[in-house]
Amino acid sequence: MKKENREYFERNLPPRPANYFDLEGFKEITRELLTEQRNRDVYMYLIRDSQGVMVGRINLSVLEGDRKTAELGYRIGENVTNLGYASETVKLVLDKAFTTYGFNRIIAGTARDNLASQRVLLKNGFTFSRMIENDLHIHNEWVHTVVFEIRRA
Repeated sequence: MKKENREYFERNLPPRPANYFDLEGFKEITRELLTEQRNRDVYMYLIRDSQGVMVGRINLSVLEGDRKTAELGYRIGENVTNLGYASETVKLVLDKAFTTYGFNRIIAGTARDNLASQRVLLKNGFTFSRMIENDLHIHNEWVHTVVFEIRRA
């Protein structure tokens, strides 16, 4: 999914390092991520359609210095946008974050122009927290990040 959607993802996110797309580099990155998951620093999930085909991924990354707050991140393949995968998966992961993992707060950031992702967050109860100006460097331009948050009820 990632390789087919590389250009699509890079419209709103900084590009992955070059070694992410070669076998040895990907193996090393995967080993590091699995270690982080074993240490409960990150919780990663694949998103699959009803046929079992991977259509995206979603993760929670624990904030350094605040084990009760995590940052939510997700990517949905271009060919399955606007089908509800992001909204439904965010809903499921939020429930798990608060009830199973014991987080008190989840934050999520989007590029200022990524309105679809912002709608997903708002639909799931997130509220605007702040704007970080010139936060991401994408296509030789600095992009503002809009940060949202949700707290355990």
